[in-house]
Amino acid sequence: MKRFYFLVFSLCCVLLVSANVSPIDLTPTPTPGPKPLSLIYYPTSATVNEFQLAVYFYWSVGNATITVYNSFNIVVEQNIVNTSDISEVYIPINLWESGVYTLSVSYGNTTVSGEFEKL
Repeated sequence: MKRFYFLVFSLCCVLLVSANVSPIDLTPTPTPGPKPLSLIYYPTSATVNEFQLAVYFYWSVGNATITVYNSFNIVVEQNIVNTSDISEVYIPINLWESGVYTLSVSYGNTTVSGEFEKL
């Protein structure tokens, strides 16, 4: 429970400090089989503003692949990071065209994704 409160507090601090930052709702990709009965907390979150996309890891998950797709499902950015060494990844987006993009973060057997709009 302390970890949950810490994650909420950390996310609030990031949002308060950053100007014009919008959080991205990262949701897990559905997997077949029974649904878990308890809440699952994912160790990653993301925010976006007019200049950059930021992906945060709250604890190490090993190697993680961060992929951004445009509205035509074409990869426009891909990074593989070792979350034991790096807890924040910043991707400049100021030169990208306006439109809707999909962020996907994969590690182990888990993939979470969310959409954001570049104005």
